[in-house]
Amino acid sequence: MIGLILLACLGVTVGPGWSTPILATDSANTSRRIQFLERDDLGRFHLIWAGYNDSSRIAYKMFAQDGTTLVSDTMISRDVNSAYLSTMILGDSLIVFWREYNPIYYAIRSLTDGSEITPATYLFTTYTQYPHIRACPDSLGRLHVLYNDGPDVIYAVWNPAPGSGFTTEYEWVIEDADAGGVLLVDENRVHVVVQDTLANDYLYLQYDLDGNTVVPSTDFTDGEFYSSRFPVLELDSARNLMVFDETSAYKAEEAIYMWKLNGETGELLIDLKPLVSHELPVMNTSDDFIVEALPIQDQYFLCWSSGNDINKIFNLVFDSEGNIIVDWHVAYDYSDEDPEDTENIDGVSDDEGNLYIVYAQVETTPVGGYYPTFGWFDYSYLGIEDMTAPVLREGILTLSQNPVQGGVLFSLTGSQSMNLRVFDLSGREVADVSLSDGSVFWNGTGSSGERLPTGVYTVVGSSGISKRLTLLSD
Repeated sequence: MIGLILLACLGVTVGPGWSTPILATDSANTSRRIQFLERDDLGRFHLIWAGYNDSSRIAYKMFAQDGTTLVSDTMISRDVNSAYLSTMILGDSLIVFWREYNPIYYAIRSLTDGSEITPATYLFTTYTQYPHIRACPDSLGRLHVLYNDGPDVIYAVWNPAPGSGFTTEYEWVIEDADAGGVLLVDENRVHVVVQDTLANDYLYLQYDLDGNTVVPSTDFTDGEFYSSRFPVLELDSARNLMVFDETSAYKAEEAIYMWKLNGETGELLIDLKPLVSHELPVMNTSDDFIVEALPIQDQYFLCWSSGNDINKIFNLVFDSEGNIIVDWHVAYDYSDEDPEDTENIDGVSDDEGNLYIVYAQVETTPVGGYYPTFGWFDYSYLGIEDMTAPVLREGILTLSQNPVQGGVLFSLTGSQSMNLRVFDLSGREVADVSLSDGSVFWNGTGSSGERLPTGVYTVVGSSGISKRLTLLSD
């Protein structure tokens, strides 16, 4: 492993404010170049990638920021051809979806210690033209999902069910939508952006949490470009929806573009605004990019890989109106190690504005293969003064055990008191717990004093705090 880390450092020029990149796994990722990165409340990183051990397998690893392994490379799929990876966070759990030939499987790992909660488990056999499960949780611990049934795009709400995966609360076929699409849950709004079957541009829809259509399907791009199937969604401080995509040339110059829609009505506020253009031979925009929030309100990182033409990773800072705050610069430059490839970038930012990324890096000698490569950017290097106070979480809620048999101690860091509400899978509030002096013991009883039945419950506090727990019989 040390030799591989040294290989990663040779021939790469590191941009100002960026760390030296390190190889995050012990084995090559030769068959697939897909990886996803998550960061937990303790600053540890959870990496999921397709291509474990030089084969089409799904793997998981937990590591510290300096690269120290906390949970070793672990295959979480079955030992069968597996690909087309997608992931999401639900409470304190990391859910991974993938396709095993045709059937869809999933596994769940704990963000607390990386342990296995649910092993590789069959989900459904429906043919999925684009097999990614696009999912986003709501405040009650349910998953709002998009998936494909053949070319049809299905919107559904799933409830986690102990021992049986997920139960479907409702599902709808989104009319006139081609395979693909993304969604984002914002409090009581579910924003959906899909590709139009005929024009290949974007349609916008909005549902409430009960599946009722709030904003009917509307084309906000008007056939101006060829869209990708999975754009990036983000919210501004006014809860308006920003949509990002890297276009193919049609009526517009090739670039990474931004649209903004009114979060309540879907009205187009900003149309086709370029954040960075395709400027060969200096750079080459690609559809491998991420958008992450800074601690300053309505400011964001844009970080992207350059594709096959030039072996670089770039980043810049922009605001919610599409104005450039800090212009683009090179984060990592592999030109001196040509031929090199940097693809499938993913990343997260923390409350202080530091940006952490992972990307697929190729080594052509002495052994060919793609490797998940990790690096980070120090926000303080930008020297941007925050004129508005950052929005901070009121606290972090932890559980003494999960699953729970008997009672559980709720502990809160960052705040001493909070009212906690407990919901069952139907969304019905079944208990109310007042937390004071930083902790409270709950014995698993409902509002009328009875022991609640075995099942999955969601504990909801203020400031976006939400924890999912499994209650077992005594």
